[in-house]
Amino acid sequence: MKRGMKIVSILGISLSLLRAVLPAELQDRASLARAAKKVSEIVGHRGSSADRPENTLASYRRGIEAGATAVEIDVRTTKDGFLVSLHDPDLSRTANGKGTVGDKTLAELKQLDFGSWFDVKFKDERIPTVPEILALCKGKCDVLFDLKETGDVYLDKIAAVVRQHGEAKRVILGVRSTEQAKRFRKLLPECRQIGLIPEAKDIAGFAEAGVETIRLWPKWLGDSALVPLVRKHKLHLHLGTGKGTKEEVLPLLAFEPESLSSDDPARLRQTLAELAKE
Repeated sequence: MKRGMKIVSILGISLSLLRAVLPAELQDRASLARAAKKVSEIVGHRGSSADRPENTLASYRRGIEAGATAVEIDVRTTKDGFLVSLHDPDLSRTANGKGTVGDKTLAELKQLDFGSWFDVKFKDERIPTVPEILALCKGKCDVLFDLKETGDVYLDKIAAVVRQHGEAKRVILGVRSTEQAKRFRKLLPECRQIGLIPEAKDIAGFAEAGVETIRLWPKWLGDSALVPLVRKHKLHLHLGTGKGTKEEVLPLLAFEPESLSSDDPARLRQTLAELAKE
């Protein structure tokens, strides 16, 4: 474990603090190998955003090819009420346009280039609609919805598009409030839910609202009470790994997460396979 422990500073966790919060039985290589095998969900963050323009069909397609068990999509609403995938509300970072998603119709957004900012070879990559993403992923991988907006109209649109175009059992709803969690339990009872909790103190409330998984930020892991609290409520644990390198993954495996995400799901999958053999 010593080699892995040296690099925990990249996650904002000191070596001494991590040793303090981890039980001794998790501080050896064999236990980490078992933890690597325990990871059942590999989430492609915005697809495979390390090597494709994020939140595009090219990125989601690559995520599937790379072996991600789920791809994460950021869901926003156009001016005329269509659901599309884009992380930022503003267009300037990832498109050759100005303004916001909510100020543009779908037809206007489809005229913009969402690929050249990343690499010229992705010129003319278009913004994908949620039905297009669900069609691409159908029968291939799960789809994790990161809910970027609020309100009953937005949630109802999500429910309608999943029922019409998706596979509810393969949809994971990333809820950001207990109100969203409770509403989706009624609208889409077959879907799984991950609590994208705003603060660490919200674990119990989201558990009571019926989520199956809790996402914790790595910077929170210095609080020795949090992971046991997740387990007390019989919830799964999700952590993000950035690029999915061995240096990133090793310290996180000590917390035995069931789900990990990465901008590079191919690398994360390879890392887990290598660690599982040690």
